[in-house]
Amino acid sequence: MQRADGTRAEGGAVTLRSEAQGFTRVAAVSRDGSFRVAALPIGRYEVTIELPGAATLTDTVTIGAGAVNAYTFTVGAPEAEERAVADVVVTGRARRVNDLGPGTGGVAIGDVGGLLDRSPIARDQTALTLLAPGTNAGDTTFGSLASLSGATVAENAYYVNGLNVTNFRTFLGGNTPPIEFYQSFAVQTYGLPAEFGRVLGGAVTAVTKSGSNRFKAGALVSYAPDRLRATSPDSYAWRYREHARSEAEANYYVSGPIIRDHLFLYALYNPNSRSETKVNLLDARQERKSDRSPFFGAKVDAVISDGQRLEATFFRNRYTDHYRYRDFDAASDRVGAAIGGVDETHGGNNFVVTYHGQFAPWLSLSGSYGENHDAGEHEADPELAVVTSTLSGDTKIVRGYDYYRSAGGDTRRFYRADADAHLRLAGAHHVRAGVERESLTSVSDTSFNGGHYFTLMPEYIRRSFSRNAGVWHARNESFYVQDSWSLLGDRLTLQPGLRDDRFSNDAIDGATFFRSGDQWGPRLGAALDVFGDHRTSLFGSWNRYFLPVSTDIDVHLGGAGLNYQQDFAYPAGVDPRVVDSAGVPLGLRFDARGNMLGLGAATRGHPCPAVAPNAGELCSGVFRSGVKVPTDGLISSTLQPNYTDEWNLGVEQRLGAWRFRAAYINRRLGRALDDMAVDAAAIAYCRDNGIAGCEDVFTGFHQYVLANPGSDVTVRLNGRCDVDPRQCGVARLSAAALALPKARRDYDSVQLEVQRGYADRWSLQASYTYTRLRGNYEGSVKSDNGQRNAGETQDFDQPGLLDGADGILPNERAHTVKLLGSYGIGAHWRVGANVLIESPRHFSCLGTYYDAANFAAAYDNGSYYCAQPRFSARQVFRDPASGRETYLVPRGTAFASDWRRQLDVNAQLDLPRLPGSFVSIDVFNLLGLAARTDYNEYGENRAGTLDPHYGLPLEYQPPRSVRLTLGVRLGERGDG
Repeated sequence: MQRADGTRAEGGAVTLRSEAQGFTRVAAVSRDGSFRVAALPIGRYEVTIELPGAATLTDTVTIGAGAVNAYTFTVGAPEAEERAVADVVVTGRARRVNDLGPGTGGVAIGDVGGLLDRSPIARDQTALTLLAPGTNAGDTTFGSLASLSGATVAENAYYVNGLNVTNFRTFLGGNTPPIEFYQSFAVQTYGLPAEFGRVLGGAVTAVTKSGSNRFKAGALVSYAPDRLRATSPDSYAWRYREHARSEAEANYYVSGPIIRDHLFLYALYNPNSRSETKVNLLDARQERKSDRSPFFGAKVDAVISDGQRLEATFFRNRYTDHYRYRDFDAASDRVGAAIGGVDETHGGNNFVVTYHGQFAPWLSLSGSYGENHDAGEHEADPELAVVTSTLSGDTKIVRGYDYYRSAGGDTRRFYRADADAHLRLAGAHHVRAGVERESLTSVSDTSFNGGHYFTLMPEYIRRSFSRNAGVWHARNESFYVQDSWSLLGDRLTLQPGLRDDRFSNDAIDGATFFRSGDQWGPRLGAALDVFGDHRTSLFGSWNRYFLPVSTDIDVHLGGAGLNYQQDFAYPAGVDPRVVDSAGVPLGLRFDARGNMLGLGAATRGHPCPAVAPNAGELCSGVFRSGVKVPTDGLISSTLQPNYTDEWNLGVEQRLGAWRFRAAYINRRLGRALDDMAVDAAAIAYCRDNGIAGCEDVFTGFHQYVLANPGSDVTVRLNGRCDVDPRQCGVARLSAAALALPKARRDYDSVQLEVQRGYADRWSLQASYTYTRLRGNYEGSVKSDNGQRNAGETQDFDQPGLLDGADGILPNERAHTVKLLGSYGIGAHWRVGANVLIESPRHFSCLGTYYDAANFAAAYDNGSYYCAQPRFSARQVFRDPASGRETYLVPRGTAFASDWRRQLDVNAQLDLPRLPGSFVSIDVFNLLGLAARTDYNEYGENRAGTLDPHYGLPLEYQPPRSVRLTLGVRLGERGDG
């Protein structure tokens, strides 16, 4: 609070009144001119300031979520002076000081609906997330998700009204509502305060709409017809000219008071229809996906008294995607007979209840309880075994259509308590502290359709078996404290903070196999108001973030899963070079479930697990033995969770409605955890300690252990105790014996931002980001081959898979320019534009490890050795046995995609007789550009032969499309 002459105002009182719900909060102005009101719900507030010797000031401010809602108020001259100066009309103003807080980067959107109405933005959460600097779209293999600050798409957290809705099994996205349910939205990409954790990327927070004292209702209907959609060029894998896609979405809402000033309701019903049809040329089939699952959500706000409130939010977003497959003849462009279908169900019922209470002018408390439910069901009809073939040079499906079936789901239950205290001790302090506990449950039952999965190789047939079922539990606990300490008359703000995370995971029998212990993450920030006018600030922070262990690891490592493969000679009379029109060798026979008949005996390997259906036969690879391994055989006793260290420095300048910011962000992956096969190190340990028979047990893939790459591993060996008890003893396997490097992911970014908030009917937001992202480890998922098992990528399974892995990581986009703006024309028209210019993604060449005797060779085309002739100038490697030549192609050095340039535009006409209502048209990719965004990185197929389609494009940027929207809102104020 300051007077017109720049001096601090002191004494007096400030009253805030909610425009929507009518409640009031009163605060006293301290001696340094400041006042604070804690735990305010988002929305617009009328602020009345009464100071001794000054005219009363009335102004309006907006409180947003995920933001530092700090304002500077300037009151007019003393009353005596105002009476003498008759032309003094304006007696005060409010100026927002910061958006996300000192040292925190990202974007804060106070009015999601308003932004979407006036800007050409897709109506989904990822599109809003990508508005933030330092974000880019991830690989489409993982869905429509964003990479934040160099992390993978599986290292972010998503919150709705404080409820964590992140998928804790895969870390891929979250169980989120439609955008129309949101009032405000924030993305934090760096400098996260201690309240936020369990991420290595960023935090995405949303606050839903609430009811008010004004009755409102309305409908917002959007339609994106296929007839107004262009098509991408065909690729070798997809016939894009046959691609059809349409979306229709309706949002019907009602809101208002149940008891005026005390009890309010907002409810939304969202029926929708989405359909997409594609033609897969490799598998010779048409694929149609459709979904008509409705959404329902509601929020109830109860104002018990001023300063005491209760909020309850419920939403149901359970949906089922229906996939239907038909034969397709590429020569005639004809769709043939139906093959089958898959129904895949996700989502569920979610709720959170939160109490907020102010117990003193300096103390407020809150508490929450909530549940998040996410189904995981995948069912095919008919259920047929899949047969893939490498015989033509590609790896493609030649029989069957869907690999696996699954049933189960995930449930999160959480408890949380927070406290805010405003204290004065050598300056002003705002101390926020809290505790939280999440109880997580995953239920899973998965197996291959038909019981097996077959691969046709030139010299043999591979049959794979997999089955895993059970219930698993995990817990995440945290405590945090953060102080915002204002010194030197609010010129200097220190933000010391500390967060303690504790993670634990249970095996299928309930035994806890991982306890992280206390993981202390400092959050240390500072900001300097250079000239004391809240316009120019310097900021910086140093932070450490931890990521928990996914329950997908519980399911795989902590279960009693059975997973193995067998190799067979072709039956007598079957020549793999003579195939039918589908690519199946003539003479192969199948049963009703698609299983291959007449294979005879397996030709190589070691005995299959005793509990396997094929016990007593030979297995060429055993990845899970079907028996639960003792918990100390699952993980290294020295295991610690992933963490990333970050520091940032920046400067921000405000000039009127404009905000300019420049920042440098440095992130270094300090530690990773991943599963690794320790068989080679176990054999060496046995040899060094005179333990016999280990070679017969540790066959390369027998024991997978969760550990920190680059560190020693201490684990109980899963050997044959009857042969030598020491095969089941606890062993310390050295980092040198494991021969695995430390995981590395280095992120450096410079971000420049310009922003003008929406005022006077126009707005502008622009950013430029330079990024350098290098290392040998992308993170929780692997874009190169589409692996989505968080913490279980193949990266550290075998030492040979790390050869050439150090390089340009998939989420690097060296240069990115983003621009978003809108402009009002006359009283009722608005136009907007959204521009993206993004530099290429870098690709690799994946092939078979050069030495067939090395365990890494069993991962087929999973290494950075590649036999494509175009790399013959690179270092040559030869198989010692066969003499086969191949070349090491380090990650990201093979080729690059196109630059991506996209212009989206929209026009909106307001309907003046219905305030808040409008019609609009959005055109995405107006120029119809078709940048190649994803390619085939496999230089070889699984059989080790050259892939003729290596380096050819698979995907293009989305083609031009049009969205038509009608919004009818009743009960809105006609204030423009």
